[in-house]
Amino acid sequence: EVLDDNDSTIASYGVENKSILQLVNLNVTDRGYFPSMGGKFIDISNNKSIKRADWSETAPPWRKTRRGLCLEGLCRNNQCKAYKHHVVIPIGYKKFDIIIDSSETTTKCPLCKQYVEPITCGFNNCWWKYEGIKQDEDGKPPIRCSSNWQQADNAYHYFDEHTSRIVLWKQLIIEAVKKRPLE
Repeated sequence: EVLDDNDSTIASYGVENKSILQLVNLNVTDRGYFPSMGGKFIDISNNKSIKRADWSETAPPWRKTRRGLCLEGLCRNNQCKAYKHHVVIPIGYKKFDIIIDSSETTTKCPLCKQYVEPITCGFNNCWWKYEGIKQDEDGKPPIRCSSNWQQADNAYHYFDEHTSRIVLWKQLIIEAVKKRPLE
């Protein structure tokens, strides 16, 4: 149904709470690109892809972490030493919305400070969980998914891109805290 009455609310059209709405711009001929409709990121619902790496004394400067949540992406600045390398973007202990909070001030290369598109994440010395809405394939309906609190000890826990794939997230909120919250 087309919602075209500016004086009505979406509830008056019968749209219920927690419904998933899809934006369709009838003036656009290529409907394949809606940046506001989500983002591509590793499938963190795949627990089998979590790997644990001990700390390294020889990590390059663009792979330095901080406790809590760390995002990762490729530096695309060809003037940077980290060019075409996966850089670690320390976020820390907080709740982070991958779709909304990623920006030139929050997700940037630690060396050149240029924007980096986050595509995966890692954790250390924290408790973490996520909630989101993902779409595995074009044409398939989005599904809600979430996790319980999980612990990352004094090592780098990350999602292996070889055992998990990149999916479209309509929403993805990741939270990392220092101490285990009471359920």
